[in-house]
Amino acid sequence: MTRLPDGSVPVPDRPLRADARDNRTKILAAARSAFDDLGPQANLREIARRANVAQGTVHRHFPTKQALFAAIITDRLHELTQLAQDLRAEHDPGDAFLAFLTATVVNARDNRSMAAVFEEAGSTEEMREAGRQMDAELTHLLEQAQAQGTIRDDVDLADIHAIAAAVLAVDAHPAPGDTDRTRRVTIVLDGLRPPRSRDAAEP
Repeated sequence: MTRLPDGSVPVPDRPLRADARDNRTKILAAARSAFDDLGPQANLREIARRANVAQGTVHRHFPTKQALFAAIITDRLHELTQLAQDLRAEHDPGDAFLAFLTATVVNARDNRSMAAVFEEAGSTEEMREAGRQMDAELTHLLEQAQAQGTIRDDVDLADIHAIAAAVLAVDAHPAPGDTDRTRRVTIVLDGLRPPRSRDAAEP
């Protein structure tokens, strides 16, 4: 029988029961709501109240607030991966790539508390794997758009992350009376097109 270094016998992972899965889903939804309203100061008691579960139930699923942060971020990365896959299936490569970047920037803008959550969470293997999956999908979108000729071929994944971060940083401080914030995103992302594509698009 295989034993761990401390002499204990490893217990295999078991699927959560239906009621436990439901509770986990409710807790994560409540946590997102609490973080949107209160930021990282949201505590487990408030999250339990919003999820309509006992605080002990929250602790059983997520022993620490950092574990809950990590689960939220992991779920969000999975959602972005699914979005990239859906866009790739439904649109041509260039449109899919730009739509994905626009959606992620706009969503991050509307959920700025998540930026603080990222800082609080500490990396976990699940989170890192979810990030790798999202980056793989984003790379696939980018390469297809470059092969189509709608995105310049001297751009790589590191550039995309830097550009998205820069757009968010600028967007965090809009000019007085600036109501058309999506236009700024469009202008920046338009710079990813090859010069000939931009020239052809001009009236």
